Amino acid sequence: MDRGSSTTSRYAPDQERSHHLSLLIGQEWSAWAAHHVEHGTVEALCWGKNDQALRDDLLPHAPLSVSFVSLPEWSTLVPDAALLPGSEAQHLKLVHGGIPTGAMRDEPIASLAATCIYVHDDLTERAVLQRFPHARALPLHGVLLRAAEARHGTTPLVLAHRSADRLDVHVMREGRLVLSNSYPARSVHDVLYFTLLAADVTALDPQTAEVQLCGTHIGKADLDLVRRYFPFCIPASGPGWSELKPAVGTAPERWLAALEQFACVS
Repeated sequence: MDRGSSTTSRYAPDQERSHHLSLLIGQEWSAWAAHHVEHGTVEALCWGKNDQALRDDLLPHAPLSVSFVSLPEWSTLVPDAALLPGSEAQHLKLVHGGIPTGAMRDEPIASLAATCIYVHDDLTERAVLQRFPHARALPLHGVLLRAAEARHGTTPLVLAHRSADRLDVHVMREGRLVLSNSYPARSVHDVLYFTLLAADVTALDPQTAEVQLCGTHIGKADLDLVRRYFPFCIPASGPGWSELKPAVGTAPERWLAALEQFACVS
């Protein structure tokens, strides 16, 4: 389905300064979520091919604040003790083998005493800033870390986010982040392989660990294959998403990078 939306019964796009608008754009898809600023509940979710969602009539007319994640993204997590002033580019180069063009930014991750250094693609980021000049950029890396921390309980957790050509995997165990990595992924078999690899290097038992899948390019085939090896594999969900009306083609886990932004900015 190339385009779709889901709203709560009380959503009113013309209600001024009542919503935080979270945007996700790039790599074939765009999506946005409108969160009520008082309690963070998602009152509207819209998605579409390319930048269709940015032109949707349901967009809040005058949001109180705006944030966005732009894909593709180049990022790395650096412990604060190892981050010297002016060394940001070197850390990115060490991880990615080069320094991509674009504005380099940093996002503190207080719970880990670390900083996420990241660069967004110029073209996709520009499409957002032309429409919302004061929008705040957020790293996908940081949004996923926050989502993994929020979902982790007593059971080891693997949160895996699939985008067009990449799988971002975060593993939580005993209240600690034990793995945060990205892998090249262009098929369902890549998703399975790197999820198994993440479990192996962190000594997780696939039969008992919880796996939550999400991302713009995740689908039923990914879930079906991963479930053969991880019985407790589910689509990622969130407590603030439950009031959205069911709609044909709705798969909120695909748009987690938009749905989870409010927790990072509130």
